[in-house]
Amino acid sequence: MKTTEMNLKRMFALLILAFVVANCSDDEEPPMALADFQFLVDGTQVSFNGTVANADTVSWDFGDGNTSSEEDPVYAYASPGTFTVVMTVSGNNGTFSETKQVTIQPSLELLLTGGPAQPDGKSWRLKKTFTAGKEGAGPVDDGLGASYEDTFTFVHDGRYIVDNKDGQSLMGLVYASVVHGPNITAVSADPNNVPLANVVYTPATDATWEVLEGGFTVDAATGPVAFKDKTQLILGEYLGFKDASLVVILKEITETTMNVALGIHTEPSVFEKPTLLFHLSLEAL
Repeated sequence: MKTTEMNLKRMFALLILAFVVANCSDDEEPPMALADFQFLVDGTQVSFNGTVANADTVSWDFGDGNTSSEEDPVYAYASPGTFTVVMTVSGNNGTFSETKQVTIQPSLELLLTGGPAQPDGKSWRLKKTFTAGKEGAGPVDDGLGASYEDTFTFVHDGRYIVDNKDGQSLMGLVYASVVHGPNITAVSADPNNVPLANVVYTPATDATWEVLEGGFTVDAATGPVAFKDKTQLILGEYLGFKDASLVVILKEITETTMNVALGIHTEPSVFEKPTLLFHLSLEAL
């Protein structure tokens, strides 16, 4: 349907250009260069369809500092916003420019991954500063602070990459004690409020990510807990800290900050099931 619509618009533009050229054909001077273009937006990617008459060269200014000399370019924007796109054509009788506005909406995928314009993905790490009452986390001391350098990268093609810079990962303290006891290198000084530990660990190299929106149920230590109208990240590896199960609820995301609620397991007798939601904030790199 979108392709048909663009073809119809292009045919209409050609008719307009033909009419203008025909009315100028009796002039002694060479006919003027003329152009028009249509476009279709698909996420961050925009397909431009140019119509040109009496011109030898074509150039595009996408409004974000990037350009193209193709007649029908396909371009991926790196961020949301409204951009002024200029198509300029040149011929024997001067130049002509056509200008239009292109708006890229801030979709969740774009905010999370950076979109196709960032083929290596968008990386996040635990935020060292936070807004009280809105964002979680804050300074993690007593040997756990190195985990602030770990990165969590979301790629638009579905890949998810965890890089624990020093070979250690934050883990829920109960889970770490039961499953990774010999590899624990440090424990929080306040385990009642920050039940985390640093553990020698190698993250999965084939992890993926996807988004689940709407309702879902978490098999918690106290029984099934239903959530409605929430956004859940389904991950093949941990985000922030690792625990027996991955429960990641996306609370809020902007271009620079992501706020999440993570399931944490604090009861040794049912260590495989979450008991609380731990709120953390991450910042984009």
